[in-house]
Amino acid sequence: MNTEIKTERATAMGSTMGGELVSYKLDGKEYVWEGLPEYWASHAPVLFPTVGSTIDGSVKFEGTAYPLQKHGFARKQEFRLLEATANKLVYELYDSNESHKVYPYKFRLLITHIISDEGFSTEYTVENIDEKPIWFCIGGHPGFRCPMNDGEKFSDYKLVFEKVENEDVIYTTNYGGGYIDASLPITDKLKNTNEWELDYADYDVDVLLTKKLQSREVKLINKNTGKGISFDFTGFDALGVWTPPKKNAPFVCLEPWNGLPAHLDETGNFEDKPYAIKLEVGKSYSVGYKVKVID
Repeated sequence: MNTEIKTERATAMGSTMGGELVSYKLDGKEYVWEGLPEYWASHAPVLFPTVGSTIDGSVKFEGTAYPLQKHGFARKQEFRLLEATANKLVYELYDSNESHKVYPYKFRLLITHIISDEGFSTEYTVENIDEKPIWFCIGGHPGFRCPMNDGEKFSDYKLVFEKVENEDVIYTTNYGGGYIDASLPITDKLKNTNEWELDYADYDVDVLLTKKLQSREVKLINKNTGKGISFDFTGFDALGVWTPPKKNAPFVCLEPWNGLPAHLDETGNFEDKPYAIKLEVGKSYSVGYKVKVID
């Protein structure tokens, strides 16, 4: 079920399927990827309780193997619409007998979308309602139209980080579902610079991933006009940039992650995953991202 909310200038749509925001329009202009299935049928899914691929679709929790697939299961679940106001949607998901087959813990997951005449925010809150600590990773996968206007090209756009960076940008594999493989090349896209020009050829392998960024905000803008969006990913440990390989798709995803895809040489124990979160009994954990239109 889709629900529309409006402010004076903005209109947005949320869906109970995955609890994702499927549209955000400002003055009638769409910024969220429309989800055309010939490219990628999603819009801005949540990645929970894992981020990226698991080795052979399996991971171990407390020594027991579970068949947990890439990006987890929450994005494909029907959430309950908990709250809808003029500018806010809140979606809720609990664990179930089915979820326990792939993830052993009891939890409550809330997704809150708030819109304004400047942009929108998405926040994830995980509550531990189990009788023991729970482990999880969580991330976002929002897609943004790129190019954003008629007559523009994908290569007209660039990413501009708030600070000059000097970090490795790594690939994940395009085989086996997207693992981190130390034998893959490391790019120099963010070596002593804060600008990253978009080029479809860079995504012929899979996602480009960077960790330990100094910046907490990045702009996706047209190189000529300076118009686009700013993306605040405060609270996240890693950022992926992705568009479907070899499809020349008219969108790009900015993916803030707390958690990483599987390493080919990892133990398979979820507790060993980089940036995995341990949440104590009765506690909650919140993180989110913010989008602001630059026009």
